[in-house]
Amino acid sequence: MRIAIFTTFQGSLEAYSLNYVVQDQIKMFRQNGYNPIVLVAQGFKPVENYVDCEIRYIPNVHLSNDGNLPPNYQDDVNKMYTALVDVLHDINVVITHDIIYQPAHYIHNLASRKLVESRPDIRWLHWIHSATSPNVLCNIKEVKALVRTNFPNSFICYPNSYDVPRVSKNFGYEERNIKVVPHPIDIENYFGFHQITRDLIKKYDLLTADVVMTYPVRLDRGKQVEKNIGVMGAIKSKGKTVRLLVGDFHSTGGDKVVYREELKKIGVKAGLNDHELIFISEFQHRTRSSCPRDVIKDLMLISNVFVLPSKSETYSLIAQEAALSANVLVLNFDFTPMRSIYGDDPRYFKFSSNIDIFNGMDGDTETTYHDYNGNDDNGRTFYNEIANTVLGELKNNRVLSMRDKIRKDRNLNSVFKNYLEPLIYYTN
Repeated sequence: MRIAIFTTFQGSLEAYSLNYVVQDQIKMFRQNGYNPIVLVAQGFKPVENYVDCEIRYIPNVHLSNDGNLPPNYQDDVNKMYTALVDVLHDINVVITHDIIYQPAHYIHNLASRKLVESRPDIRWLHWIHSATSPNVLCNIKEVKALVRTNFPNSFICYPNSYDVPRVSKNFGYEERNIKVVPHPIDIENYFGFHQITRDLIKKYDLLTADVVMTYPVRLDRGKQVEKNIGVMGAIKSKGKTVRLLVGDFHSTGGDKVVYREELKKIGVKAGLNDHELIFISEFQHRTRSSCPRDVIKDLMLISNVFVLPSKSETYSLIAQEAALSANVLVLNFDFTPMRSIYGDDPRYFKFSSNIDIFNGMDGDTETTYHDYNGNDDNGRTFYNEIANTVLGELKNNRVLSMRDKIRKDRNLNSVFKNYLEPLIYYTN
């Protein structure tokens, strides 16, 4: 299936939002195995995502924002038509941007309609970037009438469903031929993610998971990673998709390696597979001992929950970073300094500590909940309570809920798979 993205761009302007809409489309197609071609005007110099795809050039023709055409406009139409025959000779689907909306693009509009007659096999997807009625301001009566008619073999694509009746009325399309395709956000580029982060996203599909937790930790047993595993296992049992990323730095020998293998077995008992319980030290050779702090920052931005069951801390920078990244914080009630540092906003659960909770001195406070396994009602109840708390926060806090919706549903791949790609293969 060959795709063309039809623009009238003479340059790539950073301040022009339509430029980035097109670049996002290029990236969506390329990430999913397509090789789109992009039509641009002569003189366009490829930059950014345009460099990664095939560019085909169309002639510069008369443009007028008020829709006025010169007496010899047909010469431009024929010139554009001849060029389109050539550049679209191997194309199945053409995506246009405001070609049927902007008066400045009447030449492109007319040439495209002429091409439909000789290439009825092409499907046209017309992106419209305003619901308002097109300003049919043309000095040529016949053109003014023609551009008001329905464009054959086409759908209008529009980014919200509420405006569909208005778009239908203003553009003369039946509502069923107006398809809603929301604008995506290129999360990786917007946040400037590190390449390791991008690789993790690709391999483990991090952006679409319901609950993501990052726990950067050296694998000392007092960090109690098994508690994080238990929480995520309980969340998964409630029908949610989960990813737990353990940033196990400086954990390449001795008991730390033994502990990692034990954690994997606990993960299996908790119902987590190796796509859901991820040890970053095993991801790539360059992350074996540690990974750049920027990667941890990126993963915190993707995550929405942070559980710190550690029995011994002095401050916990990672809890602070998780809070700044808008994660729901679940901290250790038994380790009393947490409450003095982070106050009442986090959720607290009893995970034991190396402080005597009664006098604040060295000692032990033991709250016994057995590590997660499928037959332990006591442990299951404990983790279910945390899971219910976490899910309640994510659902009922409107800021967190909106943030998760954008991450999961508006990333490039979600929009492509759920909205754009189905139109490529749509059959009536």
